[in-house]
Amino acid sequence: MDGNRRWAEKNGLSPRQGHDKGADVFINACEWCADDKIKYLTAYAFSTENWKRSQIELTHIFGLLEKFFTEKISRCLEKGIRIRVIGERTRFDKKTLSVIEDAEARTARCGNLRVQIALGYGGRDEITRAAKKLAGDVVQNKISVDDITEDVFSDYLDTVGIPDVDFVIRTGGFDNRRLSNFLPWQTVYSELYFSDLLWPEFSRAEFKKALDYYVSVPRKHGK
Repeated sequence: MDGNRRWAEKNGLSPRQGHDKGADVFINACEWCADDKIKYLTAYAFSTENWKRSQIELTHIFGLLEKFFTEKISRCLEKGIRIRVIGERTRFDKKTLSVIEDAEARTARCGNLRVQIALGYGGRDEITRAAKKLAGDVVQNKISVDDITEDVFSDYLDTVGIPDVDFVIRTGGFDNRRLSNFLPWQTVYSELYFSDLLWPEFSRAEFKKALDYYVSVPRKHGK
């Protein structure tokens, strides 16, 4: 979901106002997916690299996340949207962790749409953490090296239980034709759509345009 800060700058607003608008578009996108009977949505909200941003911006981003998890949760419950956070949580403070865990618990029985919010997430970091967990189980004789397959390794990733990604939409303009460390294991056969719009500009019409593109592409998975 790229372009919050650039949208704010373009409109003479502060970066925090860009993030505020981006959060509103995100909950709208969740509802579009639920309305269109899409079962899974994973949103890249905060990367491992984003920790390098200023403390002022980080404070606002996490305040906004807490606000989303508390104020928007009723809309998730109404639409049957289950919330789950993926990524490395060890750097989150206790308050943020508590808010996240409460949102996950409250929506645990929702079944219309499963939303994974990637926070403190990096694809290489995820794979590294999975490899460490798998190696630990090998050392403890919980699994044999000979039993390791792609499916087994997938069970150690943050997205265990979630199908591989069919379709990736990236906003932020055609100069940003890259995945930026987003789910590298899970997107090996994903179709890609790059939107000219910045994330706060992303609309229902652009979402439909993206889906129309997806259904027009024959999917062969290397066959």
